Amino acid sequence: MTENQPEAMHLRTRNILHLHAEGSGTQIEVDHVYAPEGAFDCEECGGKGHDPGMVGVTMSGDDHMYASGLLTAEEALVLANRLQRAASLVLESMEDAPDVEREAARFGEPPDTLPET
Repeated sequence: MTENQPEAMHLRTRNILHLHAEGSGTQIEVDHVYAPEGAFDCEECGGKGHDPGMVGVTMSGDDHMYASGLLTAEEALVLANRLQRAASLVLESMEDAPDVEREAARFGEPPDTLPET
C-alpha cells in the first residue's frame, strides 16, 4: 500500500438478522463487524488495542443495494429505539377507536354526562 493509505484490515462479520420484508422484496441484514481477535495496532501507543467492532446494516433488493453503513453501538441503539417507537405508532394507529358508550356503561356513568367528541 502507499504511504497515505493504511494497510487494509481484515474484518469478520457475524450475521445477527437476515430479514425478507414481506411483499416488497427488500432484504435487511444486521451484522456484528469486527477485527479478528478484536485487536488492532494502536498508532499512538505502538501496542495492540481492543476493538469491540461495529454494527453493520444493509438494505438491498431487486439485485441492488439501497443503503449500507457501519454504526457505533450507541448509534445502533438510537436507531433501534426509533424503529421501536415508529412500530408502536403504527400498531397504535391500527387499534380500534375507544367505544365511549361502552366505557361509560362499564364505569356506571350515564351517557348524557359524557364529553362531546
